[in-house]
Amino acid sequence: MNINGAEIAFRVKGSGPPLLAPECNYSWSSELVELMARRFTVIIASPRDFGTSTRTRGPYKPDCWATDLRHVALSLGFPRFLFFGYSFTGAFGPWLAQRLAKHGSVVAVASGGFPLLGDYGITSCDVDTQMTEMEQDEDTWAQVDQRFDPLAGAIFYRDLAKLAPNSLVDGAPGPLYCFWGDQDQDAVGMVLPHHELAEGLSQRGVPWKQYPGYDHEGLNSALQVAWPDVETWLLEQAREQGL
Repeated sequence: MNINGAEIAFRVKGSGPPLLAPECNYSWSSELVELMARRFTVIIASPRDFGTSTRTRGPYKPDCWATDLRHVALSLGFPRFLFFGYSFTGAFGPWLAQRLAKHGSVVAVASGGFPLLGDYGITSCDVDTQMTEMEQDEDTWAQVDQRFDPLAGAIFYRDLAKLAPNSLVDGAPGPLYCFWGDQDQDAVGMVLPHHELAEGLSQRGVPWKQYPGYDHEGLNSALQVAWPDVETWLLEQAREQGL
């Protein structure tokens, strides 16, 4: 699909309430996609600069990333949809919901593997450090660049860092559900202790679940473990939102 001069890659599988599950820096496993498609119309799309969509190489415009995904959903007849993401897309979901709040596009977000509370600048600084290291290794840079434009990823986190601490939750226009592995120090523990994240979410009425024995990449590789709980919550939201 061509959107404002960029070819946006997407595919659709299953039937049921619309569920946007973007592929940005990683692709979902076929097993997880099959699970999602049992009860949902799964829209797997990549905004420009990510996945197999057009690489603009700048200037990078975060608003375009939000617009790309909304237009894909609209073209399929879904002005409103649920969202599922993990790690990068776990942060992207609440960010997208706020960017599209005036349209009411994102009605609920299930976010895994990212600390939605705390100072988002910590993650951005860590990503910038990783970027510097990758730039010194041409092979590593090339491998990452096959999946997404690393600079675009860094720009996203820098945009996130402009937000006030905790605002992905406190400014959420719709319901949130969070999950992560209790051994996740790479994304969650780096920002704030797990118990503080759990307590902060509970105080705000946000449901959450921790999965014992999983670190960040471990749970990313086994998202089917978390999916049944996510599915139950998303279906509840779909019913409440009339999807």
